[in-house]
Amino acid sequence: MYNKGMSKHKLIYQIYPSAVGDLNDIAALIPRIAEKLHPDYIWLNPFFESTWKDGGYDVTDYCKIEPRFGRLKDFRHLVSVAKKYNIGILIDLVINHTSSEHPWFKLSEQHDPKYKDYYIWLDRPLNWKSFFGGPAFDYSAARDEYYLHLYDSSQPDLNFNNPAVVREFRAIIDFWTREGAAGFRVDSANVLAEDNLKKGFIPGLPGFFHYYQKPQTIKVLERLFAGKKLYTIAEPVGGEFFSKRKFYELTNRAFSASFNVGTLDVADSFFSTKDKVYPVNYRRWFRKLAKWAPEPKFSMALESHDAPRSPSRFSTDPRVLAMLQFLLPSYNPCIYQGQELGTPNANLSNNIQDYPGVQSRQVYRRLRRQGKTKEQAMAIVKRISRDNARQPINWGEYITQGGQDDSVLNFYSRLIELWRNDPVVADGTLRVRKISKSGVFDFERSLGKKTYRVHLDFSCKTPSVLINDSGETLISSK
Repeated sequence: MYNKGMSKHKLIYQIYPSAVGDLNDIAALIPRIAEKLHPDYIWLNPFFESTWKDGGYDVTDYCKIEPRFGRLKDFRHLVSVAKKYNIGILIDLVINHTSSEHPWFKLSEQHDPKYKDYYIWLDRPLNWKSFFGGPAFDYSAARDEYYLHLYDSSQPDLNFNNPAVVREFRAIIDFWTREGAAGFRVDSANVLAEDNLKKGFIPGLPGFFHYYQKPQTIKVLERLFAGKKLYTIAEPVGGEFFSKRKFYELTNRAFSASFNVGTLDVADSFFSTKDKVYPVNYRRWFRKLAKWAPEPKFSMALESHDAPRSPSRFSTDPRVLAMLQFLLPSYNPCIYQGQELGTPNANLSNNIQDYPGVQSRQVYRRLRRQGKTKEQAMAIVKRISRDNARQPINWGEYITQGGQDDSVLNFYSRLIELWRNDPVVADGTLRVRKISKSGVFDFERSLGKKTYRVHLDFSCKTPSVLINDSGETLISSK
């Protein structure tokens, strides 16, 4: 029995539309997702009009739907189906940049009086690096100046120091709210306002440190959502460097929650450096999770469209991963499509030309420049590529696993029911008992006079279990 009510706990389910189909296909999936997981919100990755060089994160029109996904009436239908199950639809707001094919950028290149300051232009480039590697400034022959692109050169950064840009996005937010959106996930939320354009960068890291979550950024975000009753979730860049002070500053002033995949990066990589992956450092990872999980506005995620599949990434039972996500304090957890089915990495091609993600191709080129053979480079790309998470999944597994009591899907369903209805699991304080380099994580959850014990073993040599104050095993991985 699920009781969402007015709980502060909100479960988010993420869907990457191009791996599913069109908006009507997504609407058709909602009943089965609702039956098993009962999410409060479904977050849709971008379905706006786009050149599709970066999976929809290169928008050419924020108020038009990419034809492959349908039309506006299809979005309205999706909203109406979700509403029947008490689910709100969250739209992915790509706010840091547009496509270089967006009309705003084309007009800005031409020094149009209205749009000339919609982007960050300099007469000389700074020696900053982009997140995807290479220079963060590119030359525009049309304008004879250099523009900033935190990501790919086809994704120029908007200038949020320009009030007109803020007004544009207020209007975009209003448009989708009128169409039934319950809220927004804001991409790269904490790097919007570049108020310190100066030379230099920290070696090996992008130049965003010169404008990382400046006071102006928070003011912009407050203005964007002021006076609106929406569920908003931020994706802050630089998760490993996200301090508690910056977390409170961002979420308490501008957002309902903060979706921070930086807590995944600390496990096996450094600052999302996808061409350098290390053995999983369980001690570092579990300590980071123990630090962040108790924060009520923290959104824990083990998968996303930007990361490989967690059972493959961490080489463990998906049930153990599920227990980590829901038995630590978890107020705004996010499940990525297929995670609840235990989906592993896809069997990706050995040909880099078959990879749609711009990041995969850039990592491959970087590895080749480092001296790796084609085979060595492709082995790394296949393992770490976010294209693993962007493949279609077998939704028929909902029927197959739904009929198997010991399935991963039914395990998630039972675990989420505990998370929603057991006060100790929902609201108990956290006390860490043991963290080992072999992947054992023991902790307690306490509320009043009740204390539950949790034993997680990522090596799977022993069962992972939740034991209540009476010594009863409430859930076990085996």
